Amino acid sequence: MKKPPRPELDPAQLRAAAEHAVARYPLPPAPDAGSDELRHWHELQVSQIELDLQSEALAELQTERDQASALHARYAALYEQAPAGYVSLNHSGYITRANLAAAELLAGAGAPLLGKRLEQFVAPTAQAELRRFLQRLFDSGERAALEVLLFEPPGAVRTGEEPRRLRIEANLDAGAQTCRMILTDVGNASLRDAARLRAMQVLSNINEGVLVCDADLNIVSVNHAFTQLTGYAAEEALGRNPRFLGRAGAHPPGYHAAALAQVRLQGRWQGDVFNRRRDGTPYVASMSLTVIRDGEGAITHYIGVFSDVTAQRDAEAALQRWSAELDARVAARTAELTASREELRELAEHLETVKEDERKRIARDIHDELGQNLLALRIDLSMLNARTAGSHGLLHQRVSAALENVDATIRSVRGIMNELRPAVLDLGVQAALEWQAAEFARRTGLACALTLPDAAGLATLAGLSPDMQIVLFRSLQEALNNVRRHAHARRVNIVLSLRAGHLALSVSDDGVGIGLQQPERRKPESFGLIGMNQRVAALGGRLEICNQPSGGCRLTLSFDL
Repeated sequence: MKKPPRPELDPAQLRAAAEHAVARYPLPPAPDAGSDELRHWHELQVSQIELDLQSEALAELQTERDQASALHARYAALYEQAPAGYVSLNHSGYITRANLAAAELLAGAGAPLLGKRLEQFVAPTAQAELRRFLQRLFDSGERAALEVLLFEPPGAVRTGEEPRRLRIEANLDAGAQTCRMILTDVGNASLRDAARLRAMQVLSNINEGVLVCDADLNIVSVNHAFTQLTGYAAEEALGRNPRFLGRAGAHPPGYHAAALAQVRLQGRWQGDVFNRRRDGTPYVASMSLTVIRDGEGAITHYIGVFSDVTAQRDAEAALQRWSAELDARVAARTAELTASREELRELAEHLETVKEDERKRIARDIHDELGQNLLALRIDLSMLNARTAGSHGLLHQRVSAALENVDATIRSVRGIMNELRPAVLDLGVQAALEWQAAEFARRTGLACALTLPDAAGLATLAGLSPDMQIVLFRSLQEALNNVRRHAHARRVNIVLSLRAGHLALSVSDDGVGIGLQQPERRKPESFGLIGMNQRVAALGGRLEICNQPSGGCRLTLSFDL
């Protein structure tokens, strides 16, 4: 994989990185240091860190350069010591680069090749063909191959033997206008016959079936594995088109024609073929087709190598069926879970509504029943207290104590009613939020600031639905409770904003903040934030919790009205 170029060192970026690093360091401990001294200390720290960063970057760049040099040296060694002959030619046919194997093949060990024309190393009868080959390559830019006779000095070839043949496989580097070649010594006729014999011996002993067809797609040779896989003897297959091995109608129309067109165009094709053995047994063959071309580039033979992959394809088909069945089950289960989640959400919304209604009912009952009884009892005790003030001293003391107990009970009842559902909610969301902020400041002693919209925004707030008002009030109540329990804060800011139909309520503090993994939201018995999120989502809103750069935590509820 090619590594992207390393960007140049940017002084501005180094300076910014150094400034960021210094910002994390504490200032010098001297409290009486002047501004010039602090500024000088800051500049020294920034300069030092900038130098360290630059040194690290330069060291890394030097390491990369060393690695690149080592890789270049390794590539050069591999090129020179490669067993195949590599040469590069310019447009005029002169050799511009060659490795040791090419020098050994063309001119003998140690002979120089650079600056010489390649055609002087081939037989005179083949030089014109080589020039035409190079011209076509530079004109078309397509990969091509050619076989030519090598030039042999007089007396180097024994009587009755032809000179050695050289196979050239070439492609064009269009950018550099350089022809790159791989040279292979294919020997003379006797050596090629011996190589063919060795190749047939190898083919006869491999486990994959091999068939060789001529240019007319008639089988001219098969190996022993072919007869075992297909059940046809060699004499039954020779001279026939390999289509007789296939199953009629097993492939879509045009399948074999497309495969043949690809192998003729690209020289290779690979795929599955549905065949039938001599006894009628169907099987799946994994087939690989290649071509052999002559010196002019014409196809002389087709070579097919295949193996029986029926069991493997059956296993893959079964695996695909199981995968499809599993996907269907997962989809069905997901749909069930989605429906269950939706039902749970609706149930949670219903429970919240029922709970709020129940709070309202209990608060009303307490006010109507217990509150009125306590008020009547207080009136009676007040009258008794006034009558016994001058005549019954001991009874007056007892009545005064009972009156104080009734007053305390009335205060407790009012607190319980406010916890259940404050009566201030009936006055609107503005009054409810102001009362909640004041009550929080009174109970905790923390500074609590509330910011409300302007007059136009307050008029819009007056038209909010009762459900929206309850969600805003209960969310603020839960957020302030979390601040009181966990934040260790000294100040709380509450901001209710309304802009362009977007309503947002944010509660921020200057406390310890919330952990990166938000452990407070995962306590087994803590459902405050979960309930808040459910209430907000039920009205189409969003709940966000994050730490502030200056410290503390910010909780934001946002709604699109």
